[in-house]
Amino acid sequence: MGLVTSTMAMAAPSTVATCLLAALLPLLLPVLQFGLVYRLWEEHAVVVRREACQNSCWDTVFKAGYETGAGSYKHVYFNATWQAGLMWALTLASSLLLYEAVRYLAALYMAGRLRPRLALLFLSSVYPHYYAFWTTWGYLNDDFYEQLPHQLLFTLTEVASSLLVLRLADLDQQASPRRLLAVAGVAGGHVLAAMWDQFLGNVMRGEGGLHQVLRDLGFMLPDILHIVIPLQELASVAAARHTRAAYLVPNSLAATTAATALAIWLLSLAL
Repeated sequence: MGLVTSTMAMAAPSTVATCLLAALLPLLLPVLQFGLVYRLWEEHAVVVRREACQNSCWDTVFKAGYETGAGSYKHVYFNATWQAGLMWALTLASSLLLYEAVRYLAALYMAGRLRPRLALLFLSSVYPHYYAFWTTWGYLNDDFYEQLPHQLLFTLTEVASSLLVLRLADLDQQASPRRLLAVAGVAGGHVLAAMWDQFLGNVMRGEGGLHQVLRDLGFMLPDILHIVIPLQELASVAAARHTRAAYLVPNSLAATTAATALAIWLLSLAL
């Protein structure tokens, strides 16, 4: 609610510019993904004979009777199921949220109210969010629901962290130790979970393929930034108050931050 109010308050002649900037990132992501990143998996590709397609799993409801049976080649086949509806809703929601987040940051920049480090922090989280979107999309598409609780743990905590980061990106919003350490606590939980799981084997032991190493680094580096940058902001707040950063963090807040990180890690092991 606070983000919406702030964005409405910044309505100005620069609205067109902010909208164009906001649309740029969502439009560039598919270009990077399908034009560049998927080249990493090119060795696993098979030759598709479009003239000989046979697909008995397509219900053809989406074609409304114009095409039945196996049908001709399609880049995407839609079945009329609740899973397909949920996948489409997830696509729309994710696209709109990314657009609004970038528009909000662009509006802050135009108004001279942007904290650059927090904007960088949000941009660093785009890859983890984008990966989470496609992973959830894939689980729904494959009816592979066993992994959904595990994925939702990371997705929901990442969303909560990003909402805090977006709020902190506004210079008019107080960069309080509680907000900053909440971001660091979530990132700490993700780092612990990664070190216990795939990052340890794929990256540190060198057991993963190139795409697995790049994926895990794409998770780890943003998480490290989500620890380092909030601590830097905390140091800046302390300097402005002519005190030490440690004096701004009561023992209860430090304990809550550590408990948050541990809880995320333990939940990731249990799910």
